[in-house]
Amino acid sequence: MPDLYCDRIDTPKGVFLLLFHPGGIYRIYFPGREPAQAYPEGKLPWSGLVEDFNRYLAGEVVDWSHYPLDTSGYRSFTRRLLDQVRQIPFGRVCTYREAAEKAGSPRAWRAAGQALKANRHPVLVPCHRVIASGGKPGGFSGPPGWKQMLLDIEAGRDRRR
Repeated sequence: MPDLYCDRIDTPKGVFLLLFHPGGIYRIYFPGREPAQAYPEGKLPWSGLVEDFNRYLAGEVVDWSHYPLDTSGYRSFTRRLLDQVRQIPFGRVCTYREAAEKAGSPRAWRAAGQALKANRHPVLVPCHRVIASGGKPGGFSGPPGWKQMLLDIEAGRDRRR
């Protein structure tokens, strides 16, 4: 694996930390979370990413598809699932079962939940858009309340702007 660097994105919702190398973003940490080890500081090589994060958190539709992601270490099902989840449009949701079907494994909805838990690229791979069959948010590996907050932002209901 290439050497990783760390940079921060300051937003009104808090500071996101990003681990990256010139070829892609390796991991995104929500505000209040940080890597277990220290990484050298670096400047993000993708112009516009900081602005896009802030625009998104302000409720604007942002196209994340041109930002390269380092998906090394993911199993093939996880990679397929996250590729499908990355295509869920802003403001839309799908169920774990639907996400598993789109990834080619219709019976693997529980495995889909575990694969989404492994998502190292929250927001850019919008795992918050995958919900339980009953319409409830379901699990989320981010900080408490963030999944609903991101869904509310996309629905135009964010009260904490």
